[in-house]
Amino acid sequence: MFKVIIYIIIVLAANTCLADNTFAGNKEVSAKPFIKAAVAEGFADGLHAKYIRYLVNKLNMNLSLATMPFARRIKEIRNGNLDIIVGVQRTNDREDELIYIQPYYESLTYCFFSLKEHSNTVSQYSDLKINTIGVNKNSKYFPQFDKDQTLNKVNLITLKQKINLLIKGRIDLFIHYQESTMPTLIKMGYEDKISQTIYQPQISNKHYIAISKRSFLVNHINDLQQIMSNAVKNKDLINIRLQHYRQQPSN
Repeated sequence: MFKVIIYIIIVLAANTCLADNTFAGNKEVSAKPFIKAAVAEGFADGLHAKYIRYLVNKLNMNLSLATMPFARRIKEIRNGNLDIIVGVQRTNDREDELIYIQPYYESLTYCFFSLKEHSNTVSQYSDLKINTIGVNKNSKYFPQFDKDQTLNKVNLITLKQKINLLIKGRIDLFIHYQESTMPTLIKMGYEDKISQTIYQPQISNKHYIAISKRSFLVNHINDLQQIMSNAVKNKDLINIRLQHYRQQPSN
């Protein structure tokens, strides 16, 4: 009987401590609202995640970060299950569900890359048809290319995967942002082996941060626009990008 009483006392004491800790934790966390966001799978510490953390810190809020494919991110933000998304291009079909924060934070240029000795073989758009091209699934590049069903496109996940498959001869070309490809090639030691092809689409894509029209962040639009304006003026996000690629491992 004595052992039973001791056991009950211990259990009650433990439960009391758990409740106190839980209450204290909830009180501390609830002082700041949570911003729900998501990035690509496998990129919880990627460049977009760093952009999101920058914004959350500037807003002095908490972050709940998930990972999911881009198509699902768009769906979830439309449904109001996510508050914010980065790296989106402004399109008419998204205007009804998303609020784009001005100004856009970067303008990136898609380029085709090949092995250096083959760069002269792609001098016009029609030359793409005889090549196997590495692309990112669900990415939008430029209308002619996106709609072209005659091209042999291989869906890949990461830039490094594209580079490695090109080096191994598994693909002939890949298309990716020049601004991230060049520092990655240098980091991996392939800047002398891979170069841009002669033909290039010459199209720049403006990237925005956007919020859901169903998000509480609608009440913070002015704050977000001021943050983005200062970030662009001070080149904060450009510096985050440069630092990110300097820190990336080469393998």
